[in-house]
Amino acid sequence: MENIEMILSRFPHTGRIGRLVKVLENESDKNLILLVLEDAEKYNSLNKEEKSAWWKKSVEKMEQHLGKDKAVQIMRICGAKCCGKGQRETAHRLMKEAGSLKKFLDKISKHDVRQGELTYILENNNTIIADHNKCFCKQVANSRQQFKNLTYCQCSVEFNKQFFKAALGKEVHVELLQSIICGANSCKFKITF
Repeated sequence: MENIEMILSRFPHTGRIGRLVKVLENESDKNLILLVLEDAEKYNSLNKEEKSAWWKKSVEKMEQHLGKDKAVQIMRICGAKCCGKGQRETAHRLMKEAGSLKKFLDKISKHDVRQGELTYILENNNTIIADHNKCFCKQVANSRQQFKNLTYCQCSVEFNKQFFKAALGKEVHVELLQSIICGANSCKFKITF
């Protein structure tokens, strides 16, 4: 019988799945990783719909074997890494160029996206409502089945937290109000600072 290290060595260690593998290796027991990441060695040969289904199943297994709180924590760690140095620098630069929060929100509602895909509205002096009219996560955007809860999307929560923290230069809180992969028409976030 193969040892755990040999099996894990066959898992992808690049891309988004590679990031998840690395986070799980740091955050959980290796025996549990095998349960959570079942068939990960086949991941790169899957089509888009199959990859989305793989993520759905893996998050459900993460919740089952590690608990919901730990699964949320892992997805947030992934999201912090997803909003890398380049995205944070872009957020800071765009805010500086805009000169005001309102202009910044208008600018990022159009930056590298099609018209209407994103809207950021300043609800009051310390609250932004972000509305994403499409799922921007290529890992799950092609899912044919709804996800049962918002755990996977905690990655996007943390991405937005890191992005707005870099832009505003202060701590922010991000709450996911609804998600497309859970059946909503849009992904909606509430960002407070």
